[in-house]
Amino acid sequence: MIAARSILAVILLTVSLFSPVSAQSVSPYAQDFLTSTFNLETLWEPAASGAFSAYVTRPAGFGRGLESFGLHYGVSLADNVNGKFFRDFAFASLARRRNNYVPLGGSNIWKRIRNAAEYTVVASSETNERSFNWSGLPASFASAGLSNLYQPAEQRTWLATLERTGTNTVGYVVGNIWLEFTKNKLQEHRAARAMIKTQ
Repeated sequence: MIAARSILAVILLTVSLFSPVSAQSVSPYAQDFLTSTFNLETLWEPAASGAFSAYVTRPAGFGRGLESFGLHYGVSLADNVNGKFFRDFAFASLARRRNNYVPLGGSNIWKRIRNAAEYTVVASSETNERSFNWSGLPASFASAGLSNLYQPAEQRTWLATLERTGTNTVGYVVGNIWLEFTKNKLQEHRAARAMIKTQ
């Protein structure tokens, strides 16, 4: 029950802090965070993740059945928002580089996948300068650490935190691979264009 209250508090705090703010009136980093947070993906992705965790992997501390799904959904929703906060706002603004994956393009599929995976560690700027990507691994670790505030006690161990860091990182890589092959095509559609960052 304490975990459910903590999750609800994180969600309500996030919504109350950011919903009245117009995306055009804030920094590009905050605008990126608001754009990536306030869309349907933020609701359906945690539902899929929560269902998988509740009915397939069943980690300790969440109970069973529908209650387990509810707790998993709340934790996944809070993780989703806190991950976007660290990637798109906190670490991006500290590094003064937007978390905006730019597809490599071309016909070599493996080169494109490697580029998407490398972006987790090294990012290229518009001038082709390569630098450490603070929105990659460090943001994954920070997000997993913050998650300990609302995870059940059984999930607040170093091992569980490292597992969440790995899961966050894999999700980031998969997301970049998805953008590598779909971002330019999605930008042609008005509804999808509103949900993805453009250069």
